[in-house]
Amino acid sequence: MRKLIRRMTPSTGEISPFRVDHRVNDQDVALILVHGFSGDTGATWAAFVNLLLGDPALTSWDLFSLGYSSSLRIDVPNVWAADPDIETLASGLKTTLSLPPFSHYRCVAIAAHSMGGLVVQRAILIDPKLADRLSHVFLFGTPSAGLSKAWPFSGLKRQVRDMAATSSFIHSLRHEWNIRFGSGSPFALKVVAGDRDEFVPARSSLEPFPGNAREVVPGNHLEIIKPTGPDHQSYILVMHGLSGGTQSRSVVDGARLSVELGDFRAAVKALLPHSGGLDDNALATLALALDGLNRGEEALLILEQHGKFESTDALGVLAGRIKRRWLVERSSADLHRARELYSVALDQAEASNDPEQSFYHAINIAFLDLIASPASADIPTSVRGMAERVKEYCSNARETNWRVATEAEACLMLEDFSQAVSLYPKAISLTQSPREIESMYSQAVRVATRVFGRKGTKGIEQVFGASPNVTR
Repeated sequence: MRKLIRRMTPSTGEISPFRVDHRVNDQDVALILVHGFSGDTGATWAAFVNLLLGDPALTSWDLFSLGYSSSLRIDVPNVWAADPDIETLASGLKTTLSLPPFSHYRCVAIAAHSMGGLVVQRAILIDPKLADRLSHVFLFGTPSAGLSKAWPFSGLKRQVRDMAATSSFIHSLRHEWNIRFGSGSPFALKVVAGDRDEFVPARSSLEPFPGNAREVVPGNHLEIIKPTGPDHQSYILVMHGLSGGTQSRSVVDGARLSVELGDFRAAVKALLPHSGGLDDNALATLALALDGLNRGEEALLILEQHGKFESTDALGVLAGRIKRRWLVERSSADLHRARELYSVALDQAEASNDPEQSFYHAINIAFLDLIASPASADIPTSVRGMAERVKEYCSNARETNWRVATEAEACLMLEDFSQAVSLYPKAISLTQSPREIESMYSQAVRVATRVFGRKGTKGIEQVFGASPNVTR
């Protein structure tokens, strides 16, 4: 494996992507992987690459990763080099794919994550010849209709501004795409949303495209491109597409799609008759649909009866799904419902003298209250009080990675930054799963940014290694 760095082309001003060659056997076809906002050319797709290289059904495909300059740092002219806007990145991608080695391939397939999917869509529109050479396009967690929620310092990041739902870039992209491909594309298209994505709303990633292109898989924004094995649904979608296999949408997959699009009745109709045989992921989807129909008691009963959850986990599962939806869509009803469920669960955990469940539910209550408060306001008293309770629960719980990370998060809420950054490395050292580290980072950077602003963002990035592939 070799990494080739492409820099600005002086004659055109375009930014050529970074490239990693995973498999180059002079085949006729190639799969190209493109990362998202603040991602990494090699690391973002590493788990995917390992499976692709080991799959005998895909040996006829050469394999590359392409990346570009994108970071969480603010664009400040004359201080450090600003990250290029998405239009510039798309022009660079278009040029790169028209030159060797990619020009030698009869056809290419592209899988893109998050903002990378916007880069790919724009490149396809810029170069009609590229669309004719494409066999497949897979877009994972891509904000194709834009992002409506605010992101810290969005006014100072060109790439983030481009992703806003109201931006001229998104408006132009959707308008031109509909004109060009409104009646169908010459390539196979799959747009994939995660059922727990807390960055990109499913409606943004799915609704701009026809129903037969839409898929929803289990996982958050990162997990959907971090397969743990060949049975991972995102991997299956890509593998079946490239190998010519067919895969019909299961009852569970269809219900998951219905929930993400707000069709709760269809999801309940599909899943309720099978509730006794569903796995925990599907049960959570059913519970979310029931709750969406104001059948919250029935939702909890089903989780408790048929799930493998213990203690107050069932309440936490449903609360967590609603919380993640609130983070994306900011519905006040979701905020109140998630907080209500966490509060009931906390009362039960305290009554059972369960410190681990207590700190879990309490930190989520504090998090909701903090993120829901005005960004310019002081830390709410309710948040400080709950953070103190969290620290007390943690002092009575066994030491695990989550206990230490939760205590660190409580310290952030109490404005004790030095104590927080001293605890997070210990939490990381106790963690075996990169996904759990990414989850810790996602929560920590939100809290630190809200409490300490840019200083907090930078500090958490440093603790976690300047952003552990947390991408958009």
